[in-house]
Amino acid sequence: ITPPVGTVLNVVAGVGRMRMDEVSRGVLPFIGAQFIMMFLMVLFPSIVLVPMRWFVG
Repeated sequence: ITPPVGTVLNVVAGVGRMRMDEVSRGVLPFIGAQFIMMFLMVLFPSIVLVPMRWFVG
């Protein structure tokens, strides 16, 4: 899911002839997974920093 989520949801709803609430419910697990990943990165910054140190040195 990328930043233009609203636009993409609107297009998908139109092409699939679905209501917007049906399409939105299908996206919720992906948005939830993104929030969980952000929460983990805030709690454990080494998830992001350690790989960066491997490449940068």
